Amino acid sequence: MAMIHMPAVDQAFLLLLIVFCLGTCLVRAVWELEQTRTRRIASPPRRGPTERS
Repeated sequence: MAMIHMPAVDQAFLLLLIVFCLGTCLVRAVWELEQTRTRRIASPPRRGPTERS
């Protein structure tokens, strides 16, 4: 496998870009989980005629 030699500035920029994208995805995933958890707590499951035993 051939290594592509890049200037250190480009390597640092790409590394920051990758870290930023991964961090954004992680924050968004945690945010979505918190939103669904908050919604679930706010509206408890209904026990009504829709449930069958």
